[in-house]
Amino acid sequence: MTGLHRAAVIPTRDRHDLLADCINSVADQVDRVIVIDNESDPPIDPEPWHGKVGVLHVALDPPNISMLWNLGLEIAAGASPTDEWDVAVLNSDVVVPPGWVDALSAAMRSTSAVLAYPDQCGGQQQILHTKAEPIDLRQRITGYAYMLRGETGLRLDESMAWWYSDDDLDWRARIAGGSLLVPGLAVEHRAPNMSTDERPELQQQAGRDRQTFITKWGKAPH
Repeated sequence: MTGLHRAAVIPTRDRHDLLADCINSVADQVDRVIVIDNESDPPIDPEPWHGKVGVLHVALDPPNISMLWNLGLEIAAGASPTDEWDVAVLNSDVVVPPGWVDALSAAMRSTSAVLAYPDQCGGQQQILHTKAEPIDLRQRITGYAYMLRGETGLRLDESMAWWYSDDDLDWRARIAGGSLLVPGLAVEHRAPNMSTDERPELQQQAGRDRQTFITKWGKAPH
């Protein structure tokens, strides 16, 4: 790990085993892991990680994932001792490979990008997106695993409570300096859409979020 300060932000609810694997995969790659625990039962216990993990307990139902992400990003910003830092934003069902944080940061900071994310489709080309417009779905932001330049202060739009705020963040990042697709750093995504599939109200919220995105940008992200 380089001298640049790094944090990881992970929102979760009742995914204790998945979360443990996620934390274990990233804890040695960052200075601090921030877990936003939204009413897990039992509550998430940071003790097994001996001070490396901090937990903020939040009661928010129905959940607003954008708000939970933002809470973690604010904590990360307040904890950084330097003017420049990286924030890895991860879903609790993700496992990242060794060296992922350093490699993604190095790629991002070698360009003007303020956001970077892994190519999950086997692409071989690093691509810097700088226009707020629909792109090939194979190059779309991986909303479950990405990195921000912390000092830019980018935050999620909380008017999109469940889906599409990651696309909105991606489009704003492109305008602010670029959003970088990085090959060779794919993560393991273990339970995609599990929460949405289990809760019909979240499926309905996703539909409303899509319309909010279209109203904001004049087009859908895909």
